[in-house]
Amino acid sequence: MPSKFGFKDFILMVLVLITMILVILAMMQDDRTFQNLKETEAKLNDIESNLARMQRQLDTNDLSTKLDEISRQLESGVIVSGSSSTAQRSNLPDWAREGVEIDSTGPWGFTTDPYDQDGFSDGGEFTEYFEGQPPKITTFLYADVYGRRVNDLVMESLGWYDPISLKMQGRLAESWQYDPNGEWLRVKIRDNARFSDGEPVTAEDVRWTYEDFLFNQEIEAERFRSVYNAIKSIEVISEKVVEFTFFEPRFDNFDQAFGFKIAPKHIYQSWTESPAAFNQSTGLLVGSGPYKLARVSPDDQWTPPSDIVLVRNDLYWGPRTPLASVRIKCISDSLARLTDYTNGGGDMMRPNPSQFDEQRANESFNEQHDMREWYNMRGGYSFIGWQCGPRNNGPLTPFHDQRVRLAMTHLIDRDRIRRDISKGLARPATGPFLSSTPQSNPEIEPYPHDPERAKELLAEAGWIDRDGDNVLENERGDEFVFEFTFGQGSEGTLRMVTYIKDACAAVGIRCNLRPIDWSVLSDILNRRDFDAITFAWSASAPESDPNQIWHSNSIANQGDNFIQWSSPDADRLIEEGRRMLNVDERMKVWHQLHTVFHEEQPYTFISESPWLRFTTKRMRNMQEYNSGLEYHEFWISRESSPMTN
Repeated sequence: MPSKFGFKDFILMVLVLITMILVILAMMQDDRTFQNLKETEAKLNDIESNLARMQRQLDTNDLSTKLDEISRQLESGVIVSGSSSTAQRSNLPDWAREGVEIDSTGPWGFTTDPYDQDGFSDGGEFTEYFEGQPPKITTFLYADVYGRRVNDLVMESLGWYDPISLKMQGRLAESWQYDPNGEWLRVKIRDNARFSDGEPVTAEDVRWTYEDFLFNQEIEAERFRSVYNAIKSIEVISEKVVEFTFFEPRFDNFDQAFGFKIAPKHIYQSWTESPAAFNQSTGLLVGSGPYKLARVSPDDQWTPPSDIVLVRNDLYWGPRTPLASVRIKCISDSLARLTDYTNGGGDMMRPNPSQFDEQRANESFNEQHDMREWYNMRGGYSFIGWQCGPRNNGPLTPFHDQRVRLAMTHLIDRDRIRRDISKGLARPATGPFLSSTPQSNPEIEPYPHDPERAKELLAEAGWIDRDGDNVLENERGDEFVFEFTFGQGSEGTLRMVTYIKDACAAVGIRCNLRPIDWSVLSDILNRRDFDAITFAWSASAPESDPNQIWHSNSIANQGDNFIQWSSPDADRLIEEGRRMLNVDERMKVWHQLHTVFHEEQPYTFISESPWLRFTTKRMRNMQEYNSGLEYHEFWISRESSPMTN
């Protein structure tokens, strides 16, 4: 039958045309709406950035504050020079002692001001990856570099190191007097310093933190007590003035008093009334810093493996940080971490040397990411720690004998490790003092790779193949067998320990590999439950105090001398060096101590590592300082889409 175009067909066609027209009009309207929204968003972003600049000026450097400061200085006779001031006068302020100079480093501020940079924008979340899972971030309970890095963003001390000069400067401290003989220190706390809940930072907070919190023997904070042990007492002079008395003159008295984090007494006092419960906490962290935990309470605290989320402390007394929040993801597997990063899951990660080496020639990667490599104060050294005492209150390991430890150093080809595994991105290490510092003895050369010398030393220690089975035995017939503990998730570490296992087998030593999750490392160290272990130490000061790790008094009470190495010569030199106020003479003592480490080999020191970082192009003002990175200066460019890959 022939088809007919009827009235119904006409109506249907009209309806279809009308629908198409309406759809086209709606799409055009959506395009205009979208464009208007984009224009509005851009205007709001500009307004937000300008408001942030204004807020920063009002918060940190407002005119009345400057006038008040100048007025106080004129009234007290302070002579101001640059960013520091020294007072020599008879009309001292009422808080000061007579006859001693007053020092100050001026306002606490940015080293590189983000608010003055082109294209600045305020807000956004910065995401970083940790290679290990910290089991705790609670103040004074954390035991690893990851916990420290979180605490550094949330808590503050009286002072800290200038990012460029590495000289100690005031932070919570406005000004101070330091006894020329090194016996006492009086500090004036900034009037505007306050904790994240708005309560002021007081002299009593300083005293309570040290005497009643840190040195409460029921709090499991021995590793911190072994560091901050120069202070004999702390006296509250007034609400904002505190005085330290030291046990004896020591090179690090000033840095110790300025260095420990100040906790709010009104918050932590109730938490620490039950030390046993507090010791089990994982996320009780409150301070006066530019960031704070999004939530914190004993009943609702951060616990692993959740992301660690820090938000901007809007009540911060110092310069306002541009970032609205910082998120920390913990991914131990190096490949999974890189995959998540390149898929847009984060802004900064620490690559292993192989990953860094591979991406150097990757043009596509370099178009969207920055590759950073530099040595700084926080750079550390990798090592193998030999258990010199009894393992877990059991028998001694073979490594209690210095000859065995030296043999192991000769047995391991550290040049090969640096070349093949570290891809040449590391320096040789000969001790715990970084080669870039004056503490390091420049006359010490690394021991060579010498398997024959290793065999000789092992034989001298009584380890020989007595029954022809290619395994070394001692006089009792015990085979030389040890367990090598290492953190899992790193391809480079796995390659290194596998190589060492093979090197041991070649001379008749059985090496059993023991991979562990980073979260259990602290417990293993506290129980001394290992034969040999490998990881890295990271420095926290330009001149390190060797007492924490190396003095025999740091063996007990879960101290950081977890290898239980005891050397009368080292103890004597540590004590002598700490009392030596003259820098040149102190360096001579540290050089002697370096020699003891070299001869005793409590660690086999492998390499000094630079900081390696991948960062997304959207991140701005990530300055490569001598101190490391200053997170409170970061900002996020809105020119780049969030975490593009």
